[in-house]
Order: sequence, then C-alpha cells, then structure tokens
Amino acid sequence: MQYVLSLPFMRHPMNPEFLTQEAVARVAQAAEDAGFAAVAVTEHPIPFDDWLEGGGHDALDPFVALSFAAAATTRLRVLTNLTVVPYRNPFMLAKAAASLDRLSGGRLILGCGTGYLKEEFDALGVDFDERNALFDESLEVLRKAWSAQTVKVRGRHFEAVRNTAHPAPAQSRIPIWIGGNSKLSRHRVVEKAEGWMPMPNPRSLGGRRRTVHIDGLDDLRRLVEDLRDRAKEIGRTKPIDVFFPAIAGIGPDGLDTAAHVDHIEALEEIGVSWVLSPVGGDSVDGLVKAIEVYTQDVLDR
Repeated sequence: MQYVLSLPFMRHPMNPEFLTQEAVARVAQAAEDAGFAAVAVTEHPIPFDDWLEGGGHDALDPFVALSFAAAATTRLRVLTNLTVVPYRNPFMLAKAAASLDRLSGGRLILGCGTGYLKEEFDALGVDFDERNALFDESLEVLRKAWSAQTVKVRGRHFEAVRNTAHPAPAQSRIPIWIGGNSKLSRHRVVEKAEGWMPMPNPRSLGGRRRTVHIDGLDDLRRLVEDLRDRAKEIGRTKPIDVFFPAIAGIGPDGLDTAAHVDHIEALEEIGVSWVLSPVGGDSVDGLVKAIEVYTQDVLDR
C-alpha cells in the first residue's frame, strides 16, 4: 500500500501559517522522511461562495504548490487530486504538467477530473454541458503535446496546425489517474489511464456531487470488480492503480488505530493500491507531529 498526504490547503478560510515556502517545504520533507509516497493538492480556482459556506474549501493552484513541495524533496511524488481538465486549454495543461514533471525529475502523477461545480465553470467561461467532451478531447491532446513532436489537431475551441511543445516531460509517460465514480469514468480509466480515483459519496448527500454513490466498502468493491471486468473485455493486462481516502477509524477522540488499519487492509483486499491518509493539524508543528504519530501507528506497524 502507498500512502498519500494532502497538503493543508483544503480549508475555508485557509490558515495563513501554511501559506509559506517554509511551511510547504517542512511538511513535504516530513512526509518524505516518514515514508509517504506522495503529497497531493486539489484545484478550485474560483469556487462558488454558497459552496464554500456549505462546507467547501479554498485551494492553491496545484501546479504551483506542488512545485514548491517537489523542490524541497527528492523522492516524494506529487499528485494533482485533482485538476479539473476542462478548465484549461489542453496545451496549457500539458505545459504545466510537463514543466512540473521535468523539474521534479519525473515525479508527477496527473490526477484528472471533469469537475462538478457549475458556478465555477460559469466564472471561468467554460460551458458546463461540454465538460465531458472537453475532458476526452484533452486526454488525447495531452499525450500528443508531451511527445515533443509536431501536433496537428483541431479541437472544439482551438486548432494546432503545426505546433510543438518543448521540453517533453521527464517521464516517458506521465501517469494519468482519472477521478469520478461513474461508469463513464471507469471506462475512461481502463481505456486511457493508469489509475482510478473514486471518491466517497454517501447517499445522504443526494446528487450534490453528480456521480455514483460509494457509501461503504461493498459499493467500492462492486465498482472495482466492474473496472476489472471492463479491462478483461478490452484485453487490458497492465495493472490499474486505485486511489481512495482511508477515512475509517476517525472519531471525536482521534484516530482508532486498530479500526483504521483494519480498514486499510480491507481496501487493499478490494484492490486499492494508494490511500489518502487522514492526517491534519491546525499548525505546521501540529501537522508535522501528526505525521510522526501516524507513521508510528500505521505506516510502521
């Protein structure tokens, strides 16, 4: 099992103590020293106020924030969890990803999603109803742009007649993980990506997240089995990484280590290979201490 730490920016309002070069470096270094495989940052460039007031969160630009984390470490992978692909022209996204991958020495995992917050699409001038078409179009363009060879492609809102993007990424193939619980998302993963990023989606939330419900291990197991069945149908033999938040065992008195470890073992049995760890803190010192405790109780068990 590989463990991922979310950098402490998914808050509203953000804690300014975390918004410094020194804080990002210290947390990333602590995660690397502890044995975490990656750190992650999400994306919300201009979230809707009502969503923020209802429990949403702010975010730094993931490529900028992860660049600071990569600069402070040597082995730690950096994960966009996740970047909303339709928000950007695909060549701009390809350039940001290739630049981060090149400067980090090949440590980027590009977590991608179609997005669900319509008001954010509206603020960015992107047609919400086009998001699936834009997503699929971009996946094809990203691989072409990363080849550092001439690109000729006409998209919905762009045309490259004879264009080339240098430099290529450090990795011969940047891993793309696709987020979302839907059947369409799972099919995209099997056909076009290296990993799947489902999310917990309790039925109590109704349709707020605009995707299939995952309300426990049975739901997740069923969808992973469907993912495997689809891979068999098309003859795919290459493994698919599955990334999921490990959220069990968290209570008012802190983390129930035994319950949490049991949960991770159950996730691994289902087929999850990467977990997002529930490690946080209200200060840099507190977060570093929490990383140390989690490492002793879980990673080093």
